[in-house]
Amino acid sequence: MIHYSTCDEIKACRALALERNRQMFADAQALSRSAFELLDGSDLDVELFDQYQAIRRKADLKFKEALEHLRVLNADFPPVSMSTQNAQRLRQQAESRA
Repeated sequence: MIHYSTCDEIKACRALALERNRQMFADAQALSRSAFELLDGSDLDVELFDQYQAIRRKADLKFKEALEHLRVLNADFPPVSMSTQNAQRLRQQAESRA
């Protein structure tokens, strides 16, 4: 049996993936803020700066992962155009009349 995803299913999958992507960016941003907060202290030393660099590397890695996730998301679930939605609605109306 061949399964064709409906426009609503594709939009739901895309929305779920976009929400996950937003969370990935939020996690990266939180790490980045955490790293910069280390620099705000008045007693910055080599050890603290090393911690800052380690957290920044984690944040940078998370940002890269989020960007790659977004690239794959847009390739696998491109935004559904209005013409595609209209064509599918017309096809469904024709099928329901038959």
